[in-house]
Amino acid sequence: MLRPYQQNAVDAAKAFLSKCYDPCIIDAATGAGKSHIIAELAQWIHETSKKRVLCLAPSKELVEQNHGKYIAAGGMASLYSASTGQKSLEHYVVFGTPGTVKNSLERFKNFAAVIVDEAHGITPTIKFIIDERTRSCAFWACLLRRTVSEVAIYISSMRTIGQSQSTKQ
Repeated sequence: MLRPYQQNAVDAAKAFLSKCYDPCIIDAATGAGKSHIIAELAQWIHETSKKRVLCLAPSKELVEQNHGKYIAAGGMASLYSASTGQKSLEHYVVFGTPGTVKNSLERFKNFAAVIVDEAHGITPTIKFIIDERTRSCAFWACLLRRTVSEVAIYISSMRTIGQSQSTKQ
């Protein structure tokens, strides 16, 4: 069960993504439960599109955390990360690290969306992966405050669609 501000972020993302294919950003503070938001959106995108969803995170720990929350919510998902020791595309939702995914990008066909955790750390590798896909939804923790325009330098046409109530200004 999502907290009210998590549900608000999910609802805003669903409303936005239902109307267009533009990328979007959800700004959520550290500890706001981005893993739960990611799990909910990944499941919804898969159910809506009947296509695969790629969820990227910059580290083994975050990939495993996000994957674990998705599994705990009742979903089935694969891990695609050399650092986890697994490179599976068995399930419709795939959690992976950018380097491992980029090195095998030709295997990532028919994905409806790319969800990026820790988007304040967008790298050229992540941007390349996103550029190869049609939709993206990014999340960032506010350890180092970044504005949407700073992140948009890396991802064109990004829009902030929701902020958690726990985000401090």
